[in-house]
Amino acid sequence: MPDLSDNFNSTDLQADSQREYAVVILVPSQLERYVAPLRERFDPDYNLVAAHISLVFPFSTLMPVEDLSSIVAEEVTDLGPLRLRMGSIGDFYPRAPVIYWEVKQCDELNHLHKRLYARLDLPVPHREFVPHLTVAKEISTHRLVLVKDQIAAYLPDESFEVKAVDLIAPVAGHHWVSVRTFPINVEKKP
Repeated sequence: MPDLSDNFNSTDLQADSQREYAVVILVPSQLERYVAPLRERFDPDYNLVAAHISLVFPFSTLMPVEDLSSIVAEEVTDLGPLRLRMGSIGDFYPRAPVIYWEVKQCDELNHLHKRLYARLDLPVPHREFVPHLTVAKEISTHRLVLVKDQIAAYLPDESFEVKAVDLIAPVAGHHWVSVRTFPINVEKKP
């Protein structure tokens, strides 16, 4: 995903216009190679946003990107090393037509999710945070089991060290790109 941080300043925006953002963990290439063919086949948004795990779902704000960046940077700086393990295939049916690759329980990730929502003064959108990587969307209910079986056979148990958290925003054509990247201090002792 291209990083447009040098070209994306709040001065480019009108002071009173809302802007849409999300806070995500972009997955490394070793996971991308597993999900890319599946997302291309089963996710109509595969080419609009890179494979990711959402920490803060898309939201609109009047807050300048510098202020948002300060908040995210403060939370990420305190994080220290974070290793995520990918697990089984799940879905949000019938509530939402999404099939996902789950992130196994990670208390640090859950705490970061809650802290970011609190610091950004946003209402938490779901009662329970289910960290995941979307693999398929808009699959009809009668094809759900078939598609899940195809995906489950393809995705192994994997883990990766999170190197950064990204603030992303949509640009022309609705493609979401990184506007700021916040490295995680992998040297910090847990």
